[in-house]
Amino acid sequence: MRFGVHVSIGKGLPEAVRTAKALGCDAFQIFIGNPRGWKKRALSDQEVAAFRQEVQTTGLGPVVVHLSYLPNPAAEDEALYEKSILAIAEEYQRAVAIGAAYFVVHPGKSGGQDRESAMTKVARGVREILKMVKGSTLFLLENQAGAGTEVGGNLVQLAQILDEINHPDRTGICFDTCHAFAAGYELRTAEGSNRLLTEVDTTVGLARMPLLHLNDAIGECGSRLDRHTHIGQGRIGVEGFRRLLTEPRIAGLTGILETPQVTPEDDLRNLAVLRQLAAGGTR
Repeated sequence: MRFGVHVSIGKGLPEAVRTAKALGCDAFQIFIGNPRGWKKRALSDQEVAAFRQEVQTTGLGPVVVHLSYLPNPAAEDEALYEKSILAIAEEYQRAVAIGAAYFVVHPGKSGGQDRESAMTKVARGVREILKMVKGSTLFLLENQAGAGTEVGGNLVQLAQILDEINHPDRTGICFDTCHAFAAGYELRTAEGSNRLLTEVDTTVGLARMPLLHLNDAIGECGSRLDRHTHIGQGRIGVEGFRRLLTEPRIAGLTGILETPQVTPEDDLRNLAVLRQLAAGGTR
């Protein structure tokens, strides 16, 4: 398994690659612009070329781009929905331009509409985006914690959305451990891990889950609380991650940390713990 972290692009795209390399990452994840705003500064051809060259030189990959915070592809309000779909298409195009392997999107919140209608809106929007933007970057829907009106809180919902999109060659899922645990998936036992991966296989399909977000959870199983913490310091715990990371069925995947980053040492420590557990250690 290849491991990495989410790194900042505040000093430019090429510097993000160098940061990931300095941390000892195999792969890494970025936002492709301001994550808290609708407007994105233009990416120059020179910056894109420099980024791609840095990735090639360092050998890091896969590169993952995560959608920014504001777009909601399940939005009840039509104006927000249309704005969201256009914004997602723009960010997806940028992900394709820099040669990212994966583009990760949260399915969003349904608001006052029923969940089935919201899921249909997500599928329709993604189909439009895939028509607008061509490229080999896989469009991945991420499971959510299921809080409030969140869509995609379980694998059955994600599978239904993917079926409606009907582009199996260009879509898949990113599986977040904290979100899954908060949504009620028991990850602390061998039985729970086996049940999870069996459900992935029978709904979405294991081949369509190339990416993991590896985050421990502050909340208890089924709490719906989307709060990440350091590996082994939350409710999933060391043993839960050891069982998951030594599962042969996911041995070839990429795992990205989205744990709290106060200092670079936080990422270094979490990466070391993941690698030790994946090797069968107990930390």
